[in-house]
Amino acid sequence: MNQSVQLKIAKLPRMVGELVHSNQFLKVFSVSALVVTLLTVLVLLLTVQRPPVILTLAATGENLEHTDTPNAENQIRAAVGRYLELRYKWTPQDVKQKLASARAFVLAKNLKAFDTAVENIAKFSTDRAASQHIYPEKIDVSLEKSTVSITGDRVTSVQGLKAVGELRLELTFQSGARSKLNPWGLYITKEREE
Repeated sequence: MNQSVQLKIAKLPRMVGELVHSNQFLKVFSVSALVVTLLTVLVLLLTVQRPPVILTLAATGENLEHTDTPNAENQIRAAVGRYLELRYKWTPQDVKQKLASARAFVLAKNLKAFDTAVENIAKFSTDRAASQHIYPEKIDVSLEKSTVSITGDRVTSVQGLKAVGELRLELTFQSGARSKLNPWGLYITKEREE
């Protein structure tokens, strides 16, 4: 008699095969996740080492250009130029107003001496219809000595008669608080004319 024998497939080898296949899948997934993580860390390190991009915008939304820090000598020249314009360029009509504006460049402790000196100038200018204009040719700044030497020409007019003379002026300065009238914060402590 022929009997057919049915073989039963053992379940254990099949389960082991499926388990080995799924372990291979997990190993490949783990290695690929490690590679992605390492690439992300590398990109992060490269990004962190770059300097930041800074956009500077004006109140109107326009892009502001980057400029270097201002040169101290140029700032002093600008402040002295403004002081000279107020102190040494005047007419009888605006002498009092200009000399009063020049007070912004004088320290509070020196204001009394300054007011005494310019009071005579204002009186002379209004009484004699005198005006003065200076034309500085050279402004030399000495940061070590805190002095500014100015040379140029001075034109003085008294009752319509003009006289031209040489201007030789040395100003001693010091820095202090900035203000609306003196945004440079430069204060004249001494004037010496030759």
